[in-house]
Amino acid sequence: MKPTSLTDSIKRNTILAVMLISVLLAGCTGKGKPEYIVGADISFLPQMEARGVTYRDSGIEMGLFDILKKYHVNYIRLRIFHNPAAENGYSADGYCGLKQTMLMAKRIYEAGMGFALDFHYSDTWADPDKQYKPSAWAGVEGKLLEDSLYTYTKAVLIALKNQGTPPHMVQVGNEIINGMVWPDGKIEDTSGPEAWDAFTGLYNAGVKAVREVLPEAQVMLHLALGGQNMRSRLILDNMLSRNAEFDILGQSYYPQWHGTYIDLKNNLDELAARYGRPILVCEHTAPGIKEINDIVMSVPGNMGIGTMIWEPTRRLIFDREGNTNENILDYLAVNRNVEAWQKGTFKLPDVFTVPETGIFDEPVIGADVSWVQEHEDKGMVYSDGGVEKEVFEILKDYKFNWIRFRLFVNPSAENGYSAEGYCDLENTLIMAKRVKAQGMKLLLNFHYSDNWADPGKQFTPAAWSSITSSANMERTIYEYTRNVIERFRDEGVTPEMVQVGNEINNGFLWPFGRNDESWTHFAGSLRVASAAVRSVDPGIKVMVHVALGGQNERSVKFFDKIIENDVVFDVIGQSYYPRWHGTIDDLKHNLEDLTVRYNKPVIVVEYSEMKQEVHEVIGALPAKTVPGSFIWEATSPRWGKLFDENGRTTEFIKLYPEIYNQLKTRQ
Repeated sequence: MKPTSLTDSIKRNTILAVMLISVLLAGCTGKGKPEYIVGADISFLPQMEARGVTYRDSGIEMGLFDILKKYHVNYIRLRIFHNPAAENGYSADGYCGLKQTMLMAKRIYEAGMGFALDFHYSDTWADPDKQYKPSAWAGVEGKLLEDSLYTYTKAVLIALKNQGTPPHMVQVGNEIINGMVWPDGKIEDTSGPEAWDAFTGLYNAGVKAVREVLPEAQVMLHLALGGQNMRSRLILDNMLSRNAEFDILGQSYYPQWHGTYIDLKNNLDELAARYGRPILVCEHTAPGIKEINDIVMSVPGNMGIGTMIWEPTRRLIFDREGNTNENILDYLAVNRNVEAWQKGTFKLPDVFTVPETGIFDEPVIGADVSWVQEHEDKGMVYSDGGVEKEVFEILKDYKFNWIRFRLFVNPSAENGYSAEGYCDLENTLIMAKRVKAQGMKLLLNFHYSDNWADPGKQFTPAAWSSITSSANMERTIYEYTRNVIERFRDEGVTPEMVQVGNEINNGFLWPFGRNDESWTHFAGSLRVASAAVRSVDPGIKVMVHVALGGQNERSVKFFDKIIENDVVFDVIGQSYYPRWHGTIDDLKHNLEDLTVRYNKPVIVVEYSEMKQEVHEVIGALPAKTVPGSFIWEATSPRWGKLFDENGRTTEFIKLYPEIYNQLKTRQ
């Protein structure tokens, strides 16, 4: 097919959207006020009931629909699989097939609730990790596959319509950010026009069936990119240019995959303004019900029309025994805000803003001293001018104000960094407390490995080596990173800056996260690592660190790619070792270009040689950046050389008060 002009498509669809939203939001309260969708996917319910599960609120046994209605839930979503009883299908008993869906649809109508139907176009789960073609369509390709999808969609909708329970909203595909009905409709970051044509052709076939059978139903296009704006736009632009239609833009939002609340808000606001479509967060979890609804209600122009919690019967708003829990009370708060949303006067709480910390108000004079604990345990004592002192006090005396520590996942694992556990979480916390006691700032350097991670090796931690799916790897990274930052916070030593990966220009978590061909897995992992840090404390600055000090073309390619993939970061970190990264003029050119191109602070986060020359380059950068550096292993007589083999300060350390003053003057 020949793509239409993207601009014309957006204009046409925006006009339709203005008409749609007035209709969609008017069918409602009986008072002419728009109804805000408070929805729930409860597709597991028949299976739970078959197991004898019952539900209670305040100790009183009630039907699930009655409980949900009591807490102002007004919409139900059901997923449907093509043949769940097929080999390798979802359910040998046929749950979430057409028969069960028709039975559940009757119950939705009897409860007087809205009904959304979610086509997975598979015999089992369809999501970003998998979109398997139904077994009945094996070997079917091209136009015949589109016809099969169209015919199936139409048959399901006719059956529901004839029963008197047509869905009010139809989702054509589930979380289709990587396409649908694989392999025919699969899209990747390297896909060309033919792949996009095939994917959109399948989607359009489903929409055609909806329009023919249920012209009044709303078509939802469902992405799983709650906080990812660039990827959302890439998909929508490609689909709209191929005549894709949708009335509602659906997004999944799970913090472990889709960013922080701030990322979610920024994305929804931008997409609503850009595409003129009502937006529904059609999958989310709990806790977070109130926060997510606050964000959706705050989308300008009432373009955020509601939310749907995913499978709340499985311990989200109920406990293991089927009793409502404290999370369900959030729906009372949501309902109290509906009137303000209807009037267009809802105001988002101030908690969804990034605080200004002022941590870069002075030059960053930093040192990585991760070897100190190990050396001290072997008897090393540090001194300055013949006087023994705490090593961090010595560094502070010479104007060092930041310390960096590397962190390994499990350094005592087989083939790990240290059988004694140096640079693990507990030992790093001990060292962080010493740093904070001196009033110095902390940069925490996640290696995401049990051993050294650098451009030549980025080995996956042994405990994570069996993970094969991107969803599970991203969740593991998110939970590990978040748990570590929470532990630092709880111990009173929150790092002011966090490095998500070490020298990651060739990716990390190999082989899963190599970026030599596709960037999808690497960028996804990096994105969730950043989100995990910011979810604990949005004031922490996130650094992305590459070892490309004098290599501008590769640096630009790297940062362009991660920005295209919605990685949120605050600071660019560069290593500079002349033997690998070029001349001092190469460094100067690269840092100047990166500073201007990305409008972010650029810090030389590793160096050891050419101390004065490196800081002359840093001092000459545009004034809007933060001048700064971290000397690598400052106490090592081989690398940083600020101390000798006996722990005594050398002449090199005396350079730093003047370096600090020069950079401070430039600020």
